[in-house]
Amino acid sequence: MKKIALIMSFVCFCVVSVFASPFDKFNSVLDSATDKQAQRYLDNLASDLGAAMTGGSFGVSSSLGLANFNLNIKLSNINVSNEIMDAAGTSVLYMPIIQAEFGLPYDINLIGRYSYFYDSNLYGLGARYDVYDSTVIFIPSVAVQGIYSIVKTSSGSNKLDTDNIALGAVATFDVPFVTPYIGIGWDTTTLKPKSSTKQNLSGTASCMGYSAGVAISVLMINGNVGVTIYDGTPNYSFGISAGF
Repeated sequence: MKKIALIMSFVCFCVVSVFASPFDKFNSVLDSATDKQAQRYLDNLASDLGAAMTGGSFGVSSSLGLANFNLNIKLSNINVSNEIMDAAGTSVLYMPIIQAEFGLPYDINLIGRYSYFYDSNLYGLGARYDVYDSTVIFIPSVAVQGIYSIVKTSSGSNKLDTDNIALGAVATFDVPFVTPYIGIGWDTTTLKPKSSTKQNLSGTASCMGYSAGVAISVLMINGNVGVTIYDGTPNYSFGISAGF
């Protein structure tokens, strides 16, 4: 199981290495814009990055396996449409994510997330609380969760920081071998330039989102696929997880 997780992690993190950085034009686009234009560009970039950061964070709220530890390797992707990434020729953003979850007493699960993509590092920390754990197939288990994430981007001379707060609730249906889930959430994102002449500005975006997906379990190995829609933009995630 550990070998499978390592292989998936290597493959996911190699996927983004073959693409040019979508932040290569960050300084030049902002520097050539008026403050009003730059504000709109930053808000649009914050919206796309926030959707990518939040996507894939929902999942199965049932038991995390032996020793209450679960490791997820996910590849999240989203179609982007903002002026800064458009200038760099980027229309799809790929984000490989390692998400670890550890079960604590009183139905609390700690969540840690990490990603490296396009000269950017994502760090996330949060918690999930199991409100209701159902043992009946047609009655869902319900959990609520909150995750705080930051992205530090340093692509040559192009530097920016992005932080995201994502709150949500997820319902899972414990069908044998197959666990579908649905979720609803709210997130807010703030993006601050650390280079360019527009460091006095910051981009913001907030919206509601909806998620659905399914995990297929064989022994302690789970394959999962999901879609999260924020502000009308779908984010797709594919992954594999193992419980220990």
